Amino acid sequence: MNKGLLRAATLVACLVVGGSANAKDPRPGVEALFTGMALKVSPDKPRHFVVGDNVDGYLDARTGGHGLGEGYWIGQQILFKDQASYVDGRLLDRASPRAQERVLPYGRELRLGPDQEQLVMHAGSRRLSMQVGSDKAARLAIQPLWKSQPATLRWEGQVLLIQWTDSPLVAALSADQPFEIAADGSALAAGMPLLQAKEKSRRFTLHLAIAADEASALAQARAMSGSDQVIAQSLASLHERLTRSWLSTGDASYDQALLWAKASALGFLVDEYGRGLWAGLPWFRENWGRDTFIALPGTLLVSGHFESAREVLDNFARYQNLEPPKDGDAKDPVAGQRASHYGRIPNRVRGEEKIYNTVDGTPWMLREGLEYVRYSGDTGFAEQLLKLAKPYIDGALKHSVDADGLLVHDDADTWMDARIEGREPWSARGPRAVEIQALWITALEAAAELAEWQGKSLELAKAWRSHAARARQSLLRLFWDGRAMADRLRADGSRDLKLRPNQLMLVSVPLDPLQPIVPLDVEARMLRSSVNGLLFPYGIASLDPTSDYFHPHHVNDTYHHKDAAYHNGTIWGWNAGFAITALNKFGQQDLAWQLSRNLAEQVLGRNVDGTLGTMSELLDALPGADGRPGPSGTFAQSWSVAEFERNGFQDFLGFRPDLLRGELRFSPALPQAWRRFDAVLPFGRGASLQVQGQRERHGWRWTLRSLGTGQVQKLAFDVLDARGGRQRLSFQLPPERPVVLRMAGTKASLDGKPLKQQPVQASQQALLQGLRFVTPPAAGQSFPMTAGKDQLKALILRGDFR
Repeated sequence: MNKGLLRAATLVACLVVGGSANAKDPRPGVEALFTGMALKVSPDKPRHFVVGDNVDGYLDARTGGHGLGEGYWIGQQILFKDQASYVDGRLLDRASPRAQERVLPYGRELRLGPDQEQLVMHAGSRRLSMQVGSDKAARLAIQPLWKSQPATLRWEGQVLLIQWTDSPLVAALSADQPFEIAADGSALAAGMPLLQAKEKSRRFTLHLAIAADEASALAQARAMSGSDQVIAQSLASLHERLTRSWLSTGDASYDQALLWAKASALGFLVDEYGRGLWAGLPWFRENWGRDTFIALPGTLLVSGHFESAREVLDNFARYQNLEPPKDGDAKDPVAGQRASHYGRIPNRVRGEEKIYNTVDGTPWMLREGLEYVRYSGDTGFAEQLLKLAKPYIDGALKHSVDADGLLVHDDADTWMDARIEGREPWSARGPRAVEIQALWITALEAAAELAEWQGKSLELAKAWRSHAARARQSLLRLFWDGRAMADRLRADGSRDLKLRPNQLMLVSVPLDPLQPIVPLDVEARMLRSSVNGLLFPYGIASLDPTSDYFHPHHVNDTYHHKDAAYHNGTIWGWNAGFAITALNKFGQQDLAWQLSRNLAEQVLGRNVDGTLGTMSELLDALPGADGRPGPSGTFAQSWSVAEFERNGFQDFLGFRPDLLRGELRFSPALPQAWRRFDAVLPFGRGASLQVQGQRERHGWRWTLRSLGTGQVQKLAFDVLDARGGRQRLSFQLPPERPVVLRMAGTKASLDGKPLKQQPVQASQQALLQGLRFVTPPAAGQSFPMTAGKDQLKALILRGDFR
């Protein structure tokens, strides 16, 4: 790693954002941050990694050689694939046994004896920098490896302009010093120009800008030309993005994975179809409503990127379907379905194409819109969100709510949405799925809270709360049979009692854990059955392994199409998020921590042979022959890493601000493995809480300091007691001055003065004794769905799916 560049970047960070200049700030400087994040790879085991550009592209690359990855995707095109670097004519060979290669959140670096190579993507642009260096002055050269041969090369002053016959995009290259075309290719890539510094030096940096037209490419390349600070400034900017919020637990692997999850999640933030979050790579490169708002709190709220969260919310709000249904639509099945779309935001935005076939996208948006307001204090958006809520709720009540006040929907309109060739659902969950009711109730209550805050629509708020209360009563009466929670109600009203993880969203979806949708003991029983039946050490299965419909592996072409297994056993990374939320609510944080530590190993590429620094969409339900679960689906998935990050801040540390009520709330669940922690927690406009925790003999000492507000803050702590219940502590936090909160058993004090505790959540410990992971079925075990070809498809097409 180039120490000089990192030190320069650290200086830039300190000058621009304060960096680590404040001795009390727990966040490391640029050099320490990226040194700690670097993932070492062996030259004999090439590893895949990706880096997003936050515009409309990403770099797909592999270690251990040259040109092994797909290259830099921009939209649907690739121009740049890789770089080859030379020192005195010698190729820096990444496959050499002596090669020391590292992957970083901005790119890659290589050390080979005295020589070095680096590639840096510049976030927020279609620009990157390639660098080669040596400990002593040498003849340095870089050969950009292009997807296809350039058609024309033309000098424009100190910038080399490159164009292709098969692409409208234009590339421009500049450098930190004068350079020239040394040769027309090499043995590695014949016919592609080798670019060499005119004078011997210890470092040579090429800057690449790609744009839709010559003028833009030239302007960007010229802005970087002759500067030795381009990379330093880029790293300082990335440092600020990654450290705007902070959590370190003393567990080096978890802390490293948490940073990588944050970097990966932020890499999905793009502008391709307006500000949005891609759902996954390499496919799902669109703005998906459901996926966006499940990923939003972990990606943009806990990280403090409130302005980007507002942009994402605004972009979806402008696409709300406000086309009124026509008379007679209800009698036409197709038109009736369109009528049910009134008030919804899109399921997917891809350019001018927008589709509205999801029942949960809009409730997720209303939930996250309110959560954004609670974090940011942006009351202007609260007004806008209320305007969005009214037509959605009006449309739902008119077209999609049944006689019991529950939201009805198509079989494949939930997140379990796969269909057989676009027709029959692989996992029918209509017409009333359990998590859809949780989202409907939460959307009604979120809208009511906004209306009550506004003070102008109190009758509307009262009506919405009445609808929510009715739906709560119906849900408990119709879904709960006294022992188990139904995953859905079938069309005939019968309970579908297949064990799936969706019921845990009854616990995780409400924004106020102390106002549960179903009674606490029902929540605890749901948690027990879900953990005991579904929770493996590496994630939670989408279907009970004892079910006849269970599929042990996602891709298993011998027996079935991959979509047959998609939601029928396959493990989804994001589902671990709501499972951890539910575990931590009831004091089961040590089991949740074991799961999080295993997920951290996935992020770091240690127990799963997947893409480094991120999480895949899926894992096979059962491990492979090597004992490790196999990644599947997209190799990088937005909501997977976002939920991993959210858990750290919202569920273990327990920070959930509510500026609409003027409170900073904590509901911590600190694992026994934690001995101390340091955190910086953004809220409001430029404000943050700086928190340090230290385990003491009989409890915890928290030191809290409010920064950037100039005002007294009201804090509310709902702390776990020894029995797994929660007690409320409330106090005032003065601006800029630290206070010390001590919590030990039934006693608590603030700066040495006793604090009163008020019980707010009864213990459910008696129902949750002995929770543990499920042991995966043994290798070679037979399952009904692998007894022959297309077993589930045949069953569904016969009409026998229950």
